[in-house]
Amino acid sequence: MKKLLLTLTAILFAFTAHAQTADDKWWIDIDLINNKFDYRYYESLFNFGDLGSAGFRVGVDRYLNNSLDLELGTSYGKLSHENIFVGNVFDVDARMVYKLANGYVLKEESKVAPFVFLGYGLTSFSNIEGIYEEFEDGLLSHVPIGAGLEFKLTEGASIEVGAAYKKSVQQAPNYMQYSLGVSFSLSSKKDSDGDGIYDKEDACPTQAGPAENKGCPWPDTDGDGVLDKDDQCPTVAGKLNGCPDADGDGIKDSEDACPNVAGIARFNGCPDTDGDGIQDSEDQCPTVAGTLNGCPDRDGDGVKDSDDQCPTVAGTLNGCPDRDGDGVKDSDDRCPETAGLASNGGCPEVQEEVQQVLDLAVKSIQFNSGSDVLRSSSYASLNQVAQLMKENDFDIKLSGYTDNTGNAASNLELSKRRANAVKNYLVEQGISPSRISADGYGIANPVADNSTSAGRAANRRVEIEIIYR
Repeated sequence: MKKLLLTLTAILFAFTAHAQTADDKWWIDIDLINNKFDYRYYESLFNFGDLGSAGFRVGVDRYLNNSLDLELGTSYGKLSHENIFVGNVFDVDARMVYKLANGYVLKEESKVAPFVFLGYGLTSFSNIEGIYEEFEDGLLSHVPIGAGLEFKLTEGASIEVGAAYKKSVQQAPNYMQYSLGVSFSLSSKKDSDGDGIYDKEDACPTQAGPAENKGCPWPDTDGDGVLDKDDQCPTVAGKLNGCPDADGDGIKDSEDACPNVAGIARFNGCPDTDGDGIQDSEDQCPTVAGTLNGCPDRDGDGVKDSDDQCPTVAGTLNGCPDRDGDGVKDSDDRCPETAGLASNGGCPEVQEEVQQVLDLAVKSIQFNSGSDVLRSSSYASLNQVAQLMKENDFDIKLSGYTDNTGNAASNLELSKRRANAVKNYLVEQGISPSRISADGYGIANPVADNSTSAGRAANRRVEIEIIYR
């Protein structure tokens, strides 16, 4: 019987091992054990302080999958309880181990890995004393059931603690077996290049490389320092994700419309020097920001400031306002709201017959010396002026003057009264006062020599000027 048990033990060592991973399938266990005899009502099963039933157990584990291992082992030790039973026990069993560190219950890489097991075994008892002296002889069947913890130390070693209750199938004692031991990998692992991948699985065992590339170093075909796996241009050297970028603007040359001039992504690598949103090739003022084809146009009139004669005031005539559209800018136009001739200061040309009436009226307006009362000889020509104003859409300006006789200040007031006397007469003829402006300028602007009576009479006058709105 003992020879048979020894043979089974040898077979266990030859063909099984402890499973750790799919790449490391065979492990060996060496444990110290302490057996506890099962007397009445589980008496002595949990008496941990009694070490009188010590022994050893050896076994091997074989990896099946993430959740299951197959363990085969044998143990030899003493089994005793007071004077009730004393003997030696030798057993062999096979266990199916369910690992909780399987990726479902706990992570596979857990450093503390609990497990449970159930199996079948054969037991032989010897040197028996006590009340169990007589029971079936030979190899007796038992069912081991239990649990344990594995504490992983390194890739190739761990510590295990466990407890197995061995339930006899025939007439024989039941007992609990506690164990504490170590497990070692039986795999021959070599990693010549130290990359963490064993040589037998390493496509480049003498060159360190990542597992993603089967242990080989990533290539750098173009030698630009960017590995091919990260290189967007693996056959052409470059520093921008492995691609050339001649102008250094962060846009690779193959996608850069201006590969030799630094630019921005918005314009496919072409520059916008002044940052006005118009690329230099289309910007008429590439160094000055602007909105009109890239040029400044402060007044927004569609004429760039460099060509605009009135850059701060919107206009259509070389950038200047021309309200009446007569080709004379408002600042030079004496009649800015009425279209006229440039030769006439932007005012309409006065018809000859109208001018004749005005000239006659100027000559006919007469006042006595020192007086602002119109002579009756003035009425006929002023009536003609009133009629012209009714027939035409223009205003007039009346400017009164005096000769140099008397005090200048008094003459200034007199000239104003004379201008207003003419205005009042025209208003009486039905002309709106809003169409007539009147002012006096005294002895200024003489039209004749004040040293003669004829000259002084000519200087006592009221001039009439047409004003177009």
